[in-house]
Amino acid sequence: MGIYKKAADACFDEIVSIRRAIHRHPEIGRNEFQTAALIRETLTRYGVDAIETPVPTATVALIHGTKGPGRCVALRADIDALPVQEESGLPFASEVPNMMHACGHDMHASMLLGVAKILCGMRDAFPGTVKLIFQHSEDTLPGGAKELVEKGVLEAPHVDAIFGMHMYPDESLSGKVILHAGPLTTSVDLYDVTVKGQGGHGSTPHKTKDPLLAACQMVTLLEQIPARRVDPLETVIFPVCSIHGGDAPNVIPNEVKFGGVSRAYVESVRKVVDQQVNDIAKGVEALSGCQVLIHHYEGYPAVYNDKALIDLVRTSVRAELGEDAIVEQDIPFSFSEDFSYYTQLGNIPGAYFMVYAGHVGDLSPLHSSTCVMQEEAMPVGMAAMASTAVAFLNGDFPG
Repeated sequence: MGIYKKAADACFDEIVSIRRAIHRHPEIGRNEFQTAALIRETLTRYGVDAIETPVPTATVALIHGTKGPGRCVALRADIDALPVQEESGLPFASEVPNMMHACGHDMHASMLLGVAKILCGMRDAFPGTVKLIFQHSEDTLPGGAKELVEKGVLEAPHVDAIFGMHMYPDESLSGKVILHAGPLTTSVDLYDVTVKGQGGHGSTPHKTKDPLLAACQMVTLLEQIPARRVDPLETVIFPVCSIHGGDAPNVIPNEVKFGGVSRAYVESVRKVVDQQVNDIAKGVEALSGCQVLIHHYEGYPAVYNDKALIDLVRTSVRAELGEDAIVEQDIPFSFSEDFSYYTQLGNIPGAYFMVYAGHVGDLSPLHSSTCVMQEEAMPVGMAAMASTAVAFLNGDFPG
């Protein structure tokens, strides 16, 4: 066991107490006022060198090493909750109706506070600066990361690399760090489509411009994009998840609405999908006589992990926790994360890793009303973050 794991274990009870306080009082994106106040109060108590508030509910803190000037590394945690009614039965369950920390952000925020405490007590171990980013609104589009980058959080001082982590439930594994270089999560794009036609009696469909038939044709064509318009060695996920239109079996409606979500790992593929959606809409308009209106909500880009930084995380975790603490992930994940904006917009390398955290009660996925993970995994994530940050600042990453 390394020094950072020992330090994480030493403050474990305090960090658990903070985590449970945040869990009891969840706040949705851009409304994390109580959470932000707790974070700032705790950072002040731990003795960070500076605290900044780029937006009302996000917090940035600086910790300067005493080994002299050097690079700046950023560590990021998200802090927002989800509009979910908690059904976990925990003694510290959410006290806010229809609001829950169902994605582990309460753990992320408290763990980064633990990292702050550890590094404030080890300033003589590193040069340069650690920048801690407690980000608002990851789970509520358009996300908080893009806004923070636009506000300049990657400057003053300039960030040379950024790391993030996410707790992940599992049937049996807990306290294991999941590593994968390259694309880690998908991009996400939402499409809301309205098909406007001319309704009429079901007995005379030839006198109508049937938006329901046009919508069904378009849905079928959209589902062919992954099979016929994208390299089969690439990945596209594009389910149409909702469709609404008509109220009676013998009346053709005037309008039909449907919506879907597209995900991809490569930006070029993402652009192909968007072009195909618009081309298909034009074709359906020409064939059906209906009007097709598309609202494209461009979501998060794919998270791309820099290989050299993942190698650095691997080396740090191996030294701190041992080889058996590492799980090599062969394939990426299919969900999305706005951590990608820091690397894409900031043009800096980044690494995002997961930490297996078992489960409490029945195994439930993230975003579930019964999703509860083991607090005992938190010191592993804290040690991984702290040791990796110090290794980077000490020049173990060529950069």
